[in-house]
Amino acid sequence: MREAFLDRDFFETKDGLYFCVIGNVHPHDRVISYLKYAPSSSRIKTIWRKGNVLFNRILPFYSAIGVSLTRKAIEEDHPDYLVWDDVLGIEMIEVPRTDIIRRLLPEERINEVISISRDQLDELERETAELVNILSEYSDVPPSSFGVTGSILLKIHNPMYSDIDLVVYGKDNSFAIRDSIKRLIEEDPRFYRPSGEVLEEWARELVRVQPLNLREAMILRGKDKWDRLFFNRRQFSMHPVLREDETPERYGDRIYRGEGLVEIRARVKNNEYSLFMPAVYEVDDVQVTKGPKVEDIREVASFESIYTDIADIGEQIRVFGRLERVLDRRYGKEYHRVVIGSFEAGGRDYIKPERWFTS
Repeated sequence: MREAFLDRDFFETKDGLYFCVIGNVHPHDRVISYLKYAPSSSRIKTIWRKGNVLFNRILPFYSAIGVSLTRKAIEEDHPDYLVWDDVLGIEMIEVPRTDIIRRLLPEERINEVISISRDQLDELERETAELVNILSEYSDVPPSSFGVTGSILLKIHNPMYSDIDLVVYGKDNSFAIRDSIKRLIEEDPRFYRPSGEVLEEWARELVRVQPLNLREAMILRGKDKWDRLFFNRRQFSMHPVLREDETPERYGDRIYRGEGLVEIRARVKNNEYSLFMPAVYEVDDVQVTKGPKVEDIREVASFESIYTDIADIGEQIRVFGRLERVLDRRYGKEYHRVVIGSFEAGGRDYIKPERWFTS
């Protein structure tokens, strides 16, 4: 078992709680994560179970605000999991490693799914194995570079209702999978984006938790995204994750301090880390339209996965988020960045390509 905690890993605590890991950068004694599932204390209907044990999904929806709503459960039962992180300059949910009794790694679970005989798998697991094999063959990314997260990883999935949440490890592999899925959408009818009423339903769900109008949400859930779609009528998602040796920084390399909220317009200079968590866009030609008038904003970093891979190099973007002063201790440099997905922004932050306003 690898030592590093990577984005989309899960772990179980001594109290039977399941947390999902956020990103690849963590303190040496704690893991930055959010509470996803907890054993149900009632017989209220739920689709997630393992044997006779029922589970409640604590995270109401995928967004920073959704994660913030899980804080109530943490505050009531594990207030020690809420800590002020002096590196990140914010309060975070960080679970002590001493409270972790079991780790669940996506790559180990997918190896189990694709290795055992089909008659030992349920319908959802068979579809997962088929999907990984197709993506691997089409992209030349080996099956060993895939993983499966979410309820399938925990073995609490429901074959009738659960989605397939895949992980692909490695920077080059992630871009290869992205390009392959885009081609498969054009060439293989088993792969398709949502459309019609389904697309509008997905868009309306997004509008409820993001500062987007319906048109923008339909673009994001439709033609502009490749990482959430359908395979043989089963919804699936792809989550690129950097390997440990590819992660561009270690915990403590940079110190962050919030300086309020800011609105900017900028040009994307580099997007090589835009597929990952956080999605990072190096920017230049920055204009501050609201907020502190700083002149050294170098990057935009999104912890909202909806804004991954949203803009190409050279594209103009509009951004609203938390302004952070960054002290890079490796090089003795100081500059600013804008962060999407902070509790401080209260769900009002975004990245929007300029083309949305001109097309």
